[in-house]
Amino acid sequence: MQQYSPRAIIWMTYLNYLPQDQTQQLSFLKKQQQLYYSYIDEFINYELLEIFNILDNIDSDQNSLSFSSFQTIQTQVINSCMDYNEYIQNEQLYEMIEKDVPRTLSKQSIMKEQTNARFSQYFFTDQYKRRKLQNNTLPIHQDILIRILYIYGKLNPAIKYMQGMSDLLAPLYLIIKNEADTFFCFTKIMAQLKDAYISTLDFTNTGIRGLLLNFETQFKLKEPNLFKYLYNLGIHPYMYGYRWIITCMSREFYLDQIYQIWDLMLHNRNMHDFIIKFAIAILKYLKPQLIEADFKLAFDILMNSEKDVLQILNFM
Repeated sequence: MQQYSPRAIIWMTYLNYLPQDQTQQLSFLKKQQQLYYSYIDEFINYELLEIFNILDNIDSDQNSLSFSSFQTIQTQVINSCMDYNEYIQNEQLYEMIEKDVPRTLSKQSIMKEQTNARFSQYFFTDQYKRRKLQNNTLPIHQDILIRILYIYGKLNPAIKYMQGMSDLLAPLYLIIKNEADTFFCFTKIMAQLKDAYISTLDFTNTGIRGLLLNFETQFKLKEPNLFKYLYNLGIHPYMYGYRWIITCMSREFYLDQIYQIWDLMLHNRNMHDFIIKFAIAILKYLKPQLIEADFKLAFDILMNSEKDVLQILNFM
């Protein structure tokens, strides 16, 4: 059994993923590993790998091939292997994820480090071709995030992928350090937070507009003077609250601070309720800096300033 850090065990316990009976944990984790790899085999199937290898060889052998000629060959190759529309839908999902993941924890070099995990490329995307030109096609940790999110999107077609989901996945992956367990813990988090990513639920209490309205209401109630001051500047709660809430603060702090926040968020169980309370505490903490700032400075403080988690917690 993999050696998990104390924090990884605590997080998996908070998410009700790890069985409380320690005698059952090893067999459970092995079973989950097998289940996850069955998803890889199901959704990243032989046809996709065959298409990728054919297109990769064509691109390598014929660098002078025009884009339109390559597209014609690509269509023929896909049609010979599988349903064309299904392939295009899969590729669109993959590309959407592939474009977003590099922005996730972009300051953390570990995300670009190579990994020994079993990994095969399965879509011939622009991002892949750029890496290929840079002689950097070996799998890195970002590739594992992409694969987890792709499999989640295939299993959850009502959501697929929305921007910000990679920000929820990355802290889990870096703490748990196991792809299968990270995937299943991510599904646990998304079970509670997914409504914020479904546009048809925007105006429900758990949809993103409902959450932002709750945040605005709480802000107006707890800090009416600061709310009015920022409102008169033209800075409305959704302008900064959206990113704070949708990513559960994972873009606002350094990695060790994100872990501190998530320790409390996962323990709280009602994650969005905790994040909204934490967001109000941030505003209280920043109030002395904000109350005399102009629009540009105030917005910069809200979105880009360094913040002390321990001091913010004193305002909760």
